[in-house]
Amino acid sequence: MGIRTKIELGVAVILAAILFICVAQHARIKRLAAERDRYRDNTESLFTDVEHYRVRDSLNAARVLSLELSVKEYERFRANDAALIRELKAKNRDLSAVNTAQSETIIDLLAIPRDTMIIRDTIPIAAVAVHCGDEWYDFDGLLTADEFTGTLQNRDALVLAESVRYKRFLGFLWKTKRVKDRQLDCVSKNPHTQITGIEHIIIEK
Repeated sequence: MGIRTKIELGVAVILAAILFICVAQHARIKRLAAERDRYRDNTESLFTDVEHYRVRDSLNAARVLSLELSVKEYERFRANDAALIRELKAKNRDLSAVNTAQSETIIDLLAIPRDTMIIRDTIPIAAVAVHCGDEWYDFDGLLTADEFTGTLQNRDALVLAESVRYKRFLGFLWKTKRVKDRQLDCVSKNPHTQITGIEHIIIEK
């Protein structure tokens, strides 16, 4: 092998090494930039309050920006929820998103009492009965001279809708596949219910 050939081979090896380093650095920079964007978006989500609004002037709804966590981060920061999911037999590697919502139901009760009789151990007892309700709740009560007993049945239905905005090429041209942000809207169909808290967590793959 001549000197020229050895020099050319050496130059080729050096160029290949430089190319490999450039590709590796580009991939690392891209990964770090994505991680930086994720932390920035998560910070914005954490510092943005839940937005409450109404649908059809009677239904309460709430909107929140999404958090994006890795499985390890989710198990660290949401340990109780992660343990509950494990009890549901869901494998962490199959987990893609977790939604949680808290609600409060306040109902103004109005009922007309009516006299009635109940039988206890063959002994008739005078009592006052009340009932009120609608499509979403039923309240039944019974008052005797000694005690009040009753039942309250509350029914609810939640609608969860995820919206995704994608980044645009150069900021204003066509949409790309890169996600700009996600948000979750939660609406209670029960007009007596108000959404007090909501969280939407995307599990990073």
